[in-house]
Amino acid sequence: MRAVVVAVDWSPVSGRAAELAAEIAHGLAARCILLHVRPSPERKAESTSSEAPSRSGAPAAEAKAWLSKVRQAGAEEVELVVLDGSPVEAILSYLRANPPDLLVFGRRGTSPGTALLLGGVSSALLQQARCPVLVVP
Repeated sequence: MRAVVVAVDWSPVSGRAAELAAEIAHGLAARCILLHVRPSPERKAESTSSEAPSRSGAPAAEAKAWLSKVRQAGAEEVELVVLDGSPVEAILSYLRANPPDLLVFGRRGTSPGTALLLGGVSSALLQQARCPVLVVP
């Protein structure tokens, strides 16, 4: 079965990316996979963002709301995958093991160290992903 993976960090821009991914998944008759990477304990310790601890992993109610939102946007089959570690490494590892038809992510999120990681994560995914990539502003 076809799959559209959307990397989410529970920020508003990743919400827009998830909605767009759902519409695309609907058009392709594909599964829509919400992929979230929780920072490893070392990354949490390095964070200086006051928002990082509450945004590092979605509470069950928030994740349920996101799954519902993606279904309402058109995706018929939706699943949530939560991984731990470095965002780039975890996402690329998942993509290698589960090659999707498309990877979607927002260009700006609320992950720890966004100012430092934004260009690095986006750039690394664009350069290293072996599938089509859609970056949502």
